[in-house]
Amino acid sequence: MMFWSSKTGISSKYTFSSSPTFTAEPWSVYTGRPKSSSNSGASKVSIFQFDKKMFENYLLKYGIIKSKSSSQDKNLIQEGYEILRSQVNNLAKLKHPNILTLIEPLEEHSKNFLFVTEYVTGSLESIFKTDQQQNDDADEQDFFKGHVKDQIVIRRGILQLVNGLDFIHNKVHCVHLDIQPKSIFINENSDWKISGLGHLFKLPSGSNTSEHFLPQYDPRIPSFMQLQYDYTAPEIIFDNTVTCKNDYFSLGLLINFLYTGENNLIRSENSSSQYKDEYKKFEKKISSMSWDNVFPKLPNQLKACIPKLMNRDIYSRYDNITDFLETEFFQDPLIKTLNFLDDLPTKSNQEKLVFLDGLIELLPQFPVALLQKKFLPILLGLLDQLCADKNIDQGCISRDLQIILKIGSSLSQLSFHEKVYPVLTNKTNFPILLNSSTDSLIDNISILKEKIKLSEFLDSFMKPLLKYVLNNFEGENSITSQEKLLSQLPLILDCLDFPEVKNFLLPLIANLFTKTTSLTIKVTIITCFKTLIEHKSVDAYVFCEEVLPLFKSMKTRDPRILMTSLTLFETIPQIVSDEVILVEQLLPLMWNYSMASTLKANQYTAFTKVINKFSSDIQNRHIQKLGNSTDLNGLNKEGAFNKIIDTPVVKKTPDLETQQAKNISTPAIRPTRNNMLPKASLPIQPLSRNPLPLSNKTLPVKSPDFDHHFANNGSVNPLTGSRSSAHTRQGQSQVYTPKNATTDTFDDFDTFVSASSTPQTTNRVTPMQQPLKPNTISPAPGNFPPGFSIPLQPNRKDANPSSSSFDINSDSLI
Repeated sequence: MMFWSSKTGISSKYTFSSSPTFTAEPWSVYTGRPKSSSNSGASKVSIFQFDKKMFENYLLKYGIIKSKSSSQDKNLIQEGYEILRSQVNNLAKLKHPNILTLIEPLEEHSKNFLFVTEYVTGSLESIFKTDQQQNDDADEQDFFKGHVKDQIVIRRGILQLVNGLDFIHNKVHCVHLDIQPKSIFINENSDWKISGLGHLFKLPSGSNTSEHFLPQYDPRIPSFMQLQYDYTAPEIIFDNTVTCKNDYFSLGLLINFLYTGENNLIRSENSSSQYKDEYKKFEKKISSMSWDNVFPKLPNQLKACIPKLMNRDIYSRYDNITDFLETEFFQDPLIKTLNFLDDLPTKSNQEKLVFLDGLIELLPQFPVALLQKKFLPILLGLLDQLCADKNIDQGCISRDLQIILKIGSSLSQLSFHEKVYPVLTNKTNFPILLNSSTDSLIDNISILKEKIKLSEFLDSFMKPLLKYVLNNFEGENSITSQEKLLSQLPLILDCLDFPEVKNFLLPLIANLFTKTTSLTIKVTIITCFKTLIEHKSVDAYVFCEEVLPLFKSMKTRDPRILMTSLTLFETIPQIVSDEVILVEQLLPLMWNYSMASTLKANQYTAFTKVINKFSSDIQNRHIQKLGNSTDLNGLNKEGAFNKIIDTPVVKKTPDLETQQAKNISTPAIRPTRNNMLPKASLPIQPLSRNPLPLSNKTLPVKSPDFDHHFANNGSVNPLTGSRSSAHTRQGQSQVYTPKNATTDTFDDFDTFVSASSTPQTTNRVTPMQQPLKPNTISPAPGNFPPGFSIPLQPNRKDANPSSSSFDINSDSLI
């Protein structure tokens, strides 16, 4: 959300969104935040803005005024501005909990009007629309979906409106005249606030009625400049009479809107003549159908009140608006609870305690949204107040905290962290809560764990609570609190890692086990030791060094402790497998406990069964170990040596994947000989004129370009230098052709060896026209070096050393 600000006035004190949160004609309402905490006590405010230019252009567009310069048109524009000024000025004068609270007075600028109020989230017009109207404005529907339309919320809202009208009528001696859905706002605590005081009418002193003639405006004029006839009492239209009972009629029409989502009784389009026609139709409905049938959706308790609010005869209506408050409709216990809640900070501690005790039982009957928006802020403020008192009332603090955490369980983690967490962890509050509300913290520890980040939960709540309860807490209630906290051990272990259990938690529990005189706590701690083993939160070393010594030094032989200890001893072999520890430490301890005179026969039998089972298991394991040991006694030297070096064959578990791989049938890859070209087609290259003697040749060094050539051109025949392709068919061959006949182009390996495809000799004519002797050595068929399908034999030198030649028989080329 974008925010904008300027340098003067309201804009210099607040940042607010660039687009309105909602509209309440003629105002656009923005959500703002103070730039400095000194500007207002609230973290959020609502900033109302009226666009002058838009208003004036509207009048020009629809021909209501002809220009902005004529005196008549100026007067009309100023009349509209005067009504807006009256709205804000009356808000500044009227201070009541059910009237919208003004924070910054009206600022007039060349382009707009601005003023600031308490934060409000919408108007009744926006929230209580019908489904079809909400579909027409999906964005506002999504924004207001957090509000509830539960019966108790509506009933309480009507009560707040009546209280506000009581103040306006009986204290200020005025008539509102503009009670309608867009004049009522709802704040973030779900409180309903009266606004729209632009037409507030002051009654003459000493009189309850007055004559008032409504100005006749063009019907196209903006609605804020005249009364909304659809919510206006008939005596104003018909008789020009103003009285406080005008607001009673408007309130009845508003109540109908709340339960139906629309005003379906009078639709006048702000025309006095049409209003008269519509009202006559309404009167006919009443006379023919009765009040109950005209208002079918209203609660039965409220149907009886409607005639006293909307009768055509003003003298048949309630004499005073407070008479409406005394009806059965407002006698609901939930309504009375909400009324008392508003005044809770002013009550005595005894009254607060009684109220909080009863509130715990009523909480499930209230809507969750109302609990979060209304109850929670008041109860958090009460907690701050109670913790700041010099005389700490532990009962009130404990009950208040219990209700706060119960409501907090319905919040998201983010909302809990923003609203509840700062109050609980306050440096002033938390030590008092730890001392006064220990049980409430323990009972709701799962809620705290769920709603607070783990690191903050451990540092802010869990560790301080464990230290206080297990180490520092003393008194009558300490045993109950310690037992409750130890019963939460599985949840605690989920938050702590192994080092924290070893270095922080276990010392606290062990110390409590040593110093406590309560058998209940000792039994609970023994159960905790068993839980530590089952959750594998301790290892054998820690248990033997830290826990077992506690039982060796324990003097009590109470049967409850001994039998609980037996259940612990049964789980010890889960982590301790050392036979020496079991024999030297555990079994003697168990025999010691079993011989206690406090045990009964069946309890002694239970001990002996476990002892015998442990002993039998240890014996079997030890015999098996001895059977696998190397015993050299009675063996001669040779036999002892053989037994030492003899390694027993360990049968390996077959690997399933390896067996499956072996079963895959894949043909072996065998090298094959290519059929060579006919002899006549074999190209003959001249040898170098100055060949080196064979005896002076050394094995060549591989050319640096070989790897590059091999990588880029596939596999290369190491004898011929030819490239073999995966697509070469049988019956075809490739012949390597040297690039330069004047250089030593053959691989030295070719000069050292040559091959024959068959034992048959073949005479070739060399470039020197000298015959070569045939090979006489032929290896056994199939006995070839790996990767070759023909034998490799070195050429025999000719008798004449000077006539060195190479056999380039095509059969020797692969």
